[in-house]
Amino acid sequence: MQHWLVTADGALRAPWRIAFFVAATFVAGALVSSLGYGLVSVTPMVDWARAARVPLDQIGAALALVVGTWLALRVDRARGPHERVADWRRIDFGRAAWNPRLAAYGTAVGALGVLVPSALLVAVGRFGFETQPGAAWGATAGASLALLLPAALVEELALRGYLLTALRDAWGARAAVACTSVLFALMHLLNPHPTLISTLTVALAGVFLACVRLATGSLVAAWMAHFAWNFAQSAVLHAPVSGLALGTSAYRLVDHGPAWLTGGSWGPEGGLAAAAGMLVATFLVVRRSRPSAPGGFAPSVQLVENGTNE
Repeated sequence: MQHWLVTADGALRAPWRIAFFVAATFVAGALVSSLGYGLVSVTPMVDWARAARVPLDQIGAALALVVGTWLALRVDRARGPHERVADWRRIDFGRAAWNPRLAAYGTAVGALGVLVPSALLVAVGRFGFETQPGAAWGATAGASLALLLPAALVEELALRGYLLTALRDAWGARAAVACTSVLFALMHLLNPHPTLISTLTVALAGVFLACVRLATGSLVAAWMAHFAWNFAQSAVLHAPVSGLALGTSAYRLVDHGPAWLTGGSWGPEGGLAAAAGMLVATFLVVRRSRPSAPGGFAPSVQLVENGTNE
């Protein structure tokens, strides 16, 4: 009976590990939303969060995912019976993953991946800008920061954290990247007005972000790449992000189409120009990594110094 529960070395098989992770996260989320929000609601914090546009729901979801991941990693201790705590290095979220250089690298590739093709579209007249009455740039940028930073963390912890690790352990990196990228695309079907091209582009974004994590050995780098990609669209271009209009200041992006190239109402990331930018960014990220055993990536020595993947 044990053959369908555990592997030959006594570790739980991937489906059970993933099921436990999902269940633990769900229970943690229920506790955070009931107890946590109940405690916060009797303080001025809720009013402050609304005024500052801080998404308490996203912060709560991130906290639930951290707890769910921690519990799942504790179950994984069967791989190393002498471990006393959950090993965050297994999902590339340990101390070394917070290397500022890796975070800066993720931020750069995420921002440039969408800004460079957008600049080319401006140069050929497919994108333009128009002025309008609005809040100061700093206010809208701050609101985008408060919303997008925890939202990106939630999606990275949910898909490219423990889930990616469990799938990679079972089926290898390529299958894990493919599965998590398809899930990433399906999640975005709930956003307004998805198209076939936007869905395929989001799946490609999932591949890009997974490659950032695997190539750098840092989930933090993938988080920063995800955040920077969205922040560049929202706060720099003042364009929709995955179909969601997040607010503009004294100017906004004007899309002259065609939508298959520029993204239309979905925003720049929904067009083939951004898809091309993401393909180039993915190629550059993977090129700077080196193969590792078995079936994964290891951080490139050009990116990481002093044993980042310790």
